[in-house]
Amino acid sequence: MYNIKLKNYTTEYYEFVYEVKKEAYKNYVEECWGVWDDNVQREYFKKFIDTYKDTSYIIELDGVDIGFYNDEELEDGSYEIGNICIIPEYQGKGIGTQILLDILEKHKNQDIKIQYFKQNPVGKLYSKLGFEPNGETKFHYQMIKYGDSNNIKN
Repeated sequence: MYNIKLKNYTTEYYEFVYEVKKEAYKNYVEECWGVWDDNVQREYFKKFIDTYKDTSYIIELDGVDIGFYNDEELEDGSYEIGNICIIPEYQGKGIGTQILLDILEKHKNQDIKIQYFKQNPVGKLYSKLGFEPNGETKFHYQMIKYGDSNNIKN
C-alpha cells in the first residue's frame, strides 16, 4: 500500500501536468494522428485544463509529485475517470491500480465510465476490475463498471 495523496490542481502545476500527459500519450497520439505537434497539443491541452481544472488532481507519493488524475460527475449521475497518468519512473509499480481501486470503492454505487486508446493494454486491467465494453470511437475503447445500486443494466 502506497502513501498516495491527491492534491487539487492549481495553475502552478500547468507545465507539470502537460509534460506528464505528453509522456503518457505522445506515442498513442502519433500512432493515431501522426507527428506530435507541440503547438497543436498545447492548444488542445489549454482547452482541456481550462475545462477540467476544478476536477484535476496532482498525484503525490511520499512528498513527490508523480502524476495527475481528473474526473467528472456526469449529468446522468454516473462518474467518469478522465485520466490517470503516472511519470515513467513510477509506472508498473501498481500505483495507478491503487488509485483506480480507491476510485472504484469511493464511487461503487455509481456507474463508472472510462475510455482509453485502443493501443493501450490497460483494457485488460479494466476488465479484471469489472469494467465491461461500452462502445468505441475511431481511436478509443469505452468501458463501464455498473454501480452496486444499479440492479438493472441500462
